[in-house]
This record gives sequence, structure tokens and C-alpha cells, in this order.
Amino acid sequence: MKKILSIFLMLVLVISLAGCSLLTEKLFQSIDDIKNSTQGSDEPKDPPSDNTDHTHDFVLYETLDPKCDTGGVEKYICACGEKRETPTEPLGHLWDENIEASRFNSCQRDGCDAFGIADGNGRYDDTLIFNFTEEKEAEIAEKYEQLFALLDNAAKYDSALHGYKTQGKLAEEYAAVDVLHTELYELVLYAVTQMQIAEIAYYCDMENADMEERYSYMMDYYNEILATFYSLSQPMYDSCYREFFYYGMTEEEIKAYLFDSNVMSDEEYMALNARNDAIKLAFYGLSDPASDSSVPALYAEFVKNNNRIAQIMGYDNYLEYAYKNEYARDYTYRDVSKIAEYIKEYIAPAYVSVYNKYISLMQGDRYTVKDAEDYYSQVINSFFESEKANTHLNDYIDIMTFTSNPDKQISFSDAFNCLMSDGNLFRGEYEAAFVTYLDAFELPVAYFGTGYDGPFTVAHEFGHYMNEVYNKSGYNQSFDLLEMHSHGNEMLYLYFLEDQLTKNGFKLVEAYHILITLDTVMAAIAVDTFERAVYTGSYTGTGADVIMADGVISADEYDSLYQYILIDFGVADYQAAEYWRYVTVTSPCYYVSYSVSALSALQLYEMANNVSLDAAKESYLKLFTYTDEKPYLNTEEVLLYAGMYSYRDEELYKSLSSFLKAL
Repeated sequence: MKKILSIFLMLVLVISLAGCSLLTEKLFQSIDDIKNSTQGSDEPKDPPSDNTDHTHDFVLYETLDPKCDTGGVEKYICACGEKRETPTEPLGHLWDENIEASRFNSCQRDGCDAFGIADGNGRYDDTLIFNFTEEKEAEIAEKYEQLFALLDNAAKYDSALHGYKTQGKLAEEYAAVDVLHTELYELVLYAVTQMQIAEIAYYCDMENADMEERYSYMMDYYNEILATFYSLSQPMYDSCYREFFYYGMTEEEIKAYLFDSNVMSDEEYMALNARNDAIKLAFYGLSDPASDSSVPALYAEFVKNNNRIAQIMGYDNYLEYAYKNEYARDYTYRDVSKIAEYIKEYIAPAYVSVYNKYISLMQGDRYTVKDAEDYYSQVINSFFESEKANTHLNDYIDIMTFTSNPDKQISFSDAFNCLMSDGNLFRGEYEAAFVTYLDAFELPVAYFGTGYDGPFTVAHEFGHYMNEVYNKSGYNQSFDLLEMHSHGNEMLYLYFLEDQLTKNGFKLVEAYHILITLDTVMAAIAVDTFERAVYTGSYTGTGADVIMADGVISADEYDSLYQYILIDFGVADYQAAEYWRYVTVTSPCYYVSYSVSALSALQLYEMANNVSLDAAKESYLKLFTYTDEKPYLNTEEVLLYAGMYSYRDEELYKSLSSFLKAL
């Protein structure tokens, strides 16, 4: 039963946490393309002749040598005077193999001044190519039909006859059923992973119509294949194999699983998901969501669809459903009201204080060129293009090793170099960064989009990546905890920088990054408050007399609602009023995780300053390694295990407020 539950959890938790080193064309490169390639041929083939009265005899008379990025040309001439060219392939960069893959590198080829992160060595090239075919789809359909036929022809369950036994005729029959079910399970897992690869490829090249078409098709097929897989749950329960298939589950667990399985194949449920996928694609295609007039109406439909999905699943609204099922939180959306009050009372004033400090620092005239270089290296420049940014983050990564299990001794540095060299890192056009886990290949991959490739963003995503390396998605961790892995890594990196930058350069970086982190806290809690109002149809904060005057929140009131929420938190002068438009469709009901996790990460920074970096690092690493000793702790329990305040504890907010105002 374990594998059945694990795929369900994986499928409902699939979410994207928005040039490649594996370029887009590599993702869709076919085996035939590779076989038919003439690259590497020792001699050029004679171009075909269109002169039937004369057989050309072409002779090479001039060669323009290829360069790293551009191909060369071989020029041929025949005695008759006709000329032909056969282009040659680019050489590719010659990187220094003695430098770690994650570190800044320069091309060693004469005449080339290319620099940056070396291209991946392609270890996962064959794995990460989109190659889902009609034949594979037909194989899945055939496997399903075979399994369904066995179940349809099986005897109906009789408790007196069909109890669980390890041996005997019924056990042998079930063994054959289990083989088919396992094969189907693995095929479905592969199809889901192919959908993820199609998604990443689309993000890498969003102007490519073929990429968009493939991604759209795979999203539709994803919904279809889930329905197909879970439609077998009820027939299995009704058959003589019930006690084998559901062995080890309680009646309550079986009932819940059957309910969820039946919903997955419900026609209305599938149609709603398909429409929401189309809405998401429409949002991805918007050039300026901040001003696009279609956004409110599209979002209103999206909310309506999500609430109906939640009702089909047995919940009052999508907030209630998502908090428990999508994000595995150990608190409800109603509990967030208290967290929001703490943020309003303690964190919002600290945010304004840090904001004013940053503005004051930026207006100073005492900075040297070196100060400015240090500042820009961390907040503006790309990790992949700035040697200073690259060097500092690598030096920090090198000091991070952890384990509480001798069999899982892992260094950040080893994993960082694997990510940069093995072809599972992507860069593209979509303005986001995320890590996702490809279950079919047991492989985490990372994506960094335009403007989302600075050293702090790389540190953030690498925190996610390390958890996937260490725990391999093997635990039902809440998204709050997953974001603590990423935000926490940023905070430790910030503390590390104090001894690496000039004094004034670091002050600027510190003020900026603390401000950005607090900005995340405030924006995320504002978005969550907005979503609570929209999904429940009720709002009681500032401006409620206007918004709720007619008893409903209409689409044309969304912008005003969000503005009132910012006023309520006291940050309307500091936050973007259109922010809700960018995130509520791509990550519905997700953003409170950013508030909770960023606050927890800030206490790590406070700990590093007031106690020591080692103390903060030890607490941070326990956020990963708790699984070695106490794998089933919830997020709040993990924080306490790590010696940190819970996000429910008012002392966290009081302590952070004092610390931040004193920076």
C-alpha cells in the first residue's frame, strides 16, 4: 500500500516552486537526430550535382576555421568552376577541467574570452530529454486495460473466503495483479515526470510555440492519466484482492483513499482542472499582468473553479483544502489571523525601520568603488556571470557539511558541483526560480530564470535542492518547512559575507537583503489575507465597509481590496499594490509559507549575530536531519527540535522586532 499512497501524495503536491546549461533543443533532441548527425565525420561529403552531363570533382581550396560559438566553412571548387560550401560545427568552449564545476571558469581556447559557469557535462542528457511518445501513451492504455480486465473478471470480495494470506492460490493470483499494477504505476510516474520536463522546457523558451503546445498537451494528459490510474482503486476494493491491496491500512484510511480516488476520475473535477490549466497558460502569456484588464475576470473564474474542486473533495472552500492537502500545513487558514496580527504589531514597524535605514545608507556619499562593487556583486549581478558573486557563494558553500547519520554524510559543496556539472540545472526566460523533484528518475533539478540568478537566489534554491538530495522527497514535509530550508540558507550566507566584503559594502548588502526578506514577509501575508477574503467571500479589515457594502467581493474590487489590506498592515507606501496579480494564479494559497519561513530564517540570522554562526548553522542543519531521528515531526515540532521559536510564539515576533530595529 505504501507505493499507492506515495504516488498520490506526490501527484497532489506537484507544484512549481516559478540560455539553459542544457539548452532547450537538448530537451527535445530525438535519438534519430543524434543518429543522423554528420558531426564528427572525417571527410565532407560531396554536395549533390544537378548537372547530368558533368560529374563534379570538388576539391577543398579554402578553410575558415570554426570558433567556440560559431561554425567554420570548408570551400570546394570543381574544375568546371562551380563552387560549394559544407559548413563545419562550432568547437564549443574548452573549459579548465581542474576548476570545480560550480566555480567561475574561463575558456582556454586561444582567441576566446568566454567566461562563467562551464557547460554541464551532460550526464543526464538522455534522462532529461522530453521523449513521451504515442507508443508510450498506448502502452499505458494497454497496461490499464489488462489490469482492469483482471479485476473485472475477479471474484467479488467475500470476507469469509478472501482474507489475507501469504501463500495459496489467491496470493499467487494477486502476485500477478500486483506486477501489472506496479508496471502501470511506474509508467504513470514516468508520464508525470515527462510533464515536468515539458514544463521546464517551456519556461526555457516561452516564445516557442512547439514548447507551449507540448506543455499544454502534457498538462491535459496529466489530468487524464491520474483519473485512469485512480479509477482502479474501487474495482480493487470490490474484488477478492481487497485485503492484499489494502493490507496495513485502517478502514478510515481506506475510506479516505477511495473517496479521493473516485474524485480524481470525476468528470467535473477533471474539467475544472483542465480549465484552470488553461487559465494558468493564459497568465503566463500576459506581457504586463499589472495593467492587463483581463486579470480580475480570469482570477475570479480561477477562484470559483478552485472552490468547486474543494467542495467536490469534501471541503468548504479551497483555502481549507489547500492548507491541509496541497501544502501539508499544521495550522488552518483561520489560525493565520493570529500570525497576521503579530506581523502587523511587531514586524511591520521593523520593516519600515529597515526600509528607512536602507534609504539613508543609499543616500550616503562615503562609498568607494570597492564598496559599490561588493554591493552590486550580491544584489544585482548574476551568479553565473560575476566572478565576485560566484566566488563568495562558493566559499560559503564549502563550509557547509552536515549529517546526523553516518550513512548520509553530505557536503553542500559536493552537491553544488553535481548540480552545476551534471546537466540538471536549467536557465531560461520565465522570470522565476525553483527546484522540483523528478520522481521517475529520483533526481532533483533546478531552474533559474531571467533576473532570478543572483547569489542569494541561487543560495535560496540550493537550500531546496539540498533537502531533496538529503531526504529524496521521502517525507510529507510541509511547504513552510521547505521554504525554511531555502530562506535559512540565504540568512547564513548573508552572515558569512560580513568578513568577505568591505565594511560599507556589507552594510549596504545587509540592509538590502534584510529589507527584501521583510518585504517578502509583508507581501506574502498580504497575499494570504487577500486570498482568505476572496476564497471565503468575506473581509473584515480596513475598507470592509466599502468592499463588503453589497455583501460580495466582485472581480472589479480586487485591486481595491489588496490596497486596503496593505493600508491595514501599515505598508501601503512600501509595497506594490498590483503584486497579487502576479502570484495568485501561479501559486494559489501558497504565499503564507513565505511569511512563516522568512520569519524563521530571520531568527537564524539573529542567532548568528547574538550567539555564533556555528550555533545558527547547527539549528539550520537540524531542519534537514531531523528525519534521521524523528522523521514524523510536524513543522512546528521541527523548529522546536532545532532550538528555534515556533511561528505561533509571540516571543519570536518581539525578539525579531527588537533585533531588526537595532541593526
